[in-house]
Amino acid sequence: MSAVRVAEVSKATGLRVAHTPCEHGFLIKMEANKRYRVGPAAISVGLATVASMTLPSIAEPFLTRLRDITGETVQLAVPDGDDVVIVGRTPSRQFPPNTIYIGHRVPIHAGSLGRAMLSTLTPKELSTLLARIYINGATQRSRTTVDEIAASVADAAKRGWALNDQETTLEHRSLAAPVCTPSGRAVGAINITVSAQRLSARELARKHAATVVGIAQEVTALLPDTFAGRQYVM
Repeated sequence: MSAVRVAEVSKATGLRVAHTPCEHGFLIKMEANKRYRVGPAAISVGLATVASMTLPSIAEPFLTRLRDITGETVQLAVPDGDDVVIVGRTPSRQFPPNTIYIGHRVPIHAGSLGRAMLSTLTPKELSTLLARIYINGATQRSRTTVDEIAASVADAAKRGWALNDQETTLEHRSLAAPVCTPSGRAVGAINITVSAQRLSARELARKHAATVVGIAQEVTALLPDTFAGRQYVM
């Protein structure tokens, strides 16, 4: 039996009632069947448990909101060995999206998503990682030495966000922030990707860094230490 029948209200009234919970993340409208499911914000008032949700499910409405605020393509990645894997993606409605797909892998040291995650490691852990991985540049702008990558990760740790300035493709720049458990260890990262022809690295940071970091922190705030996410293991 539908919710509107149970509540004995019209369909129009039901849609109006659902509007505010959707706006605040308590409900998520599923476009495929126009039904609703519990959103991540409901967790804070005990309506659901985050332990039963995957990170993409938790982050989904936040990725959409970040896309709508910035107008850019948004991606979510998690660590997997010495790579990161794209597990969530919300394409831009205004600009042609990049060709990255769900399941795409990038070396963890190479792009903004991986460096955002690495920024939560201790200096010793980062040094151990960089000493053993294979570093290969994808473009002439790629950082290809241990010192260069370590400096980029250190900058990300200080700022709270990591930048990829045409290092994986010459057509795009990206900016990412880590998603962490309360212990401070990254279980993922969120980024936006922009055309290098439209925005310089400085413009990307000025316009969008605070928003990307803010959205990543909102997702972080929903994750308890018991969250069964995958962390980078040395």
